[in-house]
Amino acid sequence: MALPPFVTVTGAIATVLITVIALRLTSYWWSLIFHWRRYRRREEVTTAELSRIDLPHLKVQITTRGSEGSTEVILRGIEAVLRLADESPRLYRDHLSVEVVTENPEQALAVERRFVGAPIVVDTLGVPADYATPNGTKLKARGLHLAVERRREGWNIKEQRTFIVHFDEESVMLPAELRKLFKVLASTSAMVLEGPIYYPLEYASAGALCQAMEANRPAGCFECRKVMEEGMPLHLHGSNLVVDEAFENRIGWDIGLLDGEAFIAEDYVFGMNAFLEGGSEVFGWHGCVMLEQPPFSVRSAFKQRHRWIFGVLQGVAMARRSPRFGELPARLRTSLVLGTWFRVGTFAAGAVAAVTAWVGLPFIAAVTVVDLVIDEPLPVNPWLAGWMAVVGMLWLGSVVLGAVLNVTYAPMTSARREVEVLRALAVAPVAGGIESAAGLWALLQWWTGVRTVAWKPTPKTTTADAAANAAPAWALAGASTERTHA
Repeated sequence: MALPPFVTVTGAIATVLITVIALRLTSYWWSLIFHWRRYRRREEVTTAELSRIDLPHLKVQITTRGSEGSTEVILRGIEAVLRLADESPRLYRDHLSVEVVTENPEQALAVERRFVGAPIVVDTLGVPADYATPNGTKLKARGLHLAVERRREGWNIKEQRTFIVHFDEESVMLPAELRKLFKVLASTSAMVLEGPIYYPLEYASAGALCQAMEANRPAGCFECRKVMEEGMPLHLHGSNLVVDEAFENRIGWDIGLLDGEAFIAEDYVFGMNAFLEGGSEVFGWHGCVMLEQPPFSVRSAFKQRHRWIFGVLQGVAMARRSPRFGELPARLRTSLVLGTWFRVGTFAAGAVAAVTAWVGLPFIAAVTVVDLVIDEPLPVNPWLAGWMAVVGMLWLGSVVLGAVLNVTYAPMTSARREVEVLRALAVAPVAGGIESAAGLWALLQWWTGVRTVAWKPTPKTTTADAAANAAPAWALAGASTERTHA
């Protein structure tokens, strides 16, 4: 029995897109199977061991707009750092500190008051409303560059080699991982390093679709490991980003504007600037785990994914206009641009592949059943069906892997963890289609000339999430009609 023409067409489209996506999935699994030992640090490191090492200074920097709900999650992250300091105040007083850079003066005061008398320095830096960088940089990079300017002037300067560990508002690094990080940084020659991020915090407060979306991210860090070790800045996430302070001060975060609009993915732009300044050898992978939390609602998750893709598109456009980028060998320029576009394209292609599959699969299944009953040749080539099954297992396997890593740190029983992993697996087809749709929407906006952006951090509490998402449905996208603010 022949398939309807529209099913044949949609099936062909889905097959091509899924095959392209499979190339990226294969890179995840290749990294996992052959290099899993380098993904994260597993050896235990004690404070006693660190006391016998020539340690660098570690500055935990949290840069925030200071929006509703952010203070309580920032305090949570700082308290985790202080748990390490409590193990040996005498040792860590000279090697560990915290800096909060915020646009909210009340938040700065609240943090200062909370940690008066802490075993290590917890400092705050308020971003003045009238502060402007030389290049007119806005959004998060504006606060990041203010910190650079203050350090160039001597703010919290240290005698020993110093690294800045960049936290998002909700980031938490447990004492065991911070000890491992100290040991790595004590001997590294790299100046820009990253590590894996898991998403167990407030896990139960997130919806099932959001949990499934976050399951893709730890598996994606297998690819991040490869990118960082090879020194090709196709991707850089702004948290669990560790930068040598002298190198960061040299580069700065004064990234300016693109056609009058602020950069929404300052981390990608910084990575490209770091590459242009120091080459591939400045990058590395520290392998120490950071914990964060999923968005609480589908709308927040959609906006977040939209910002990622839109920001990377801005960064690629910036790089291609840079005279320094133009001085690179043509082959290297092509690898950087096409490599980034491949990542963006495969992310967005998932939405088209999902829709075409959802349209075509019911018809294919029905015709297959009929052909089996009447003993006719099956409508789909068995080899093609087998290939689709393999790709499906690669994808679902990455979802299971990511979900397991996420719930490992969540406060729940083993039985509950198993249920959560199965639930993430069950809703993965829908969740994957939604987050890929965010990437596709960003691409469509970019191609049609919609370039206005705003810094709208993902809400950090359920209350803040409900308030932020009270806007009408048409405001779903991350880039909005709101102009960028100073």
